[in-house]
Amino acid sequence: MLLDAKPPKPPSGIRKYVPLPLLILGVVLLGLISGLCAFRFWNYRQEQAVARFLKALQAGNYQEAYNLWQPAPSYSYQDFQHDWGAEGDFGKIREFEILGSHARSGTVLVTVRINNEDPPRDIAVNGKTLGLAFSPFF
Repeated sequence: MLLDAKPPKPPSGIRKYVPLPLLILGVVLLGLISGLCAFRFWNYRQEQAVARFLKALQAGNYQEAYNLWQPAPSYSYQDFQHDWGAEGDFGKIREFEILGSHARSGTVLVTVRINNEDPPRDIAVNGKTLGLAFSPFF
């Protein structure tokens, strides 16, 4: 009696499987989108560290910017003011644009254009501490 029972019919309108070509296409598209997102946001933390630094300079918060720079003991606040202060190499930071970034031997170089001046400059960011420095690569 139990062995004579017929299997239940699946509800109409619902498919039991996805066609293999459609499944492969979906997996490839998902992998491609994931890869592009990972590539774009790989150095996101380092780019944001540079943006915080430049926003602090833009607002005139030089002490905060000096702390974000995480300087070596030999780089005094006066040295920092000479480089980044209102009378420094760039003058008052009015605007900036982060153009991109790339990793190089454990350091991320973030390319920025400051006050629409060319050529853009690279700021080195330590990948672990997010400390900033002038780029050793010119």
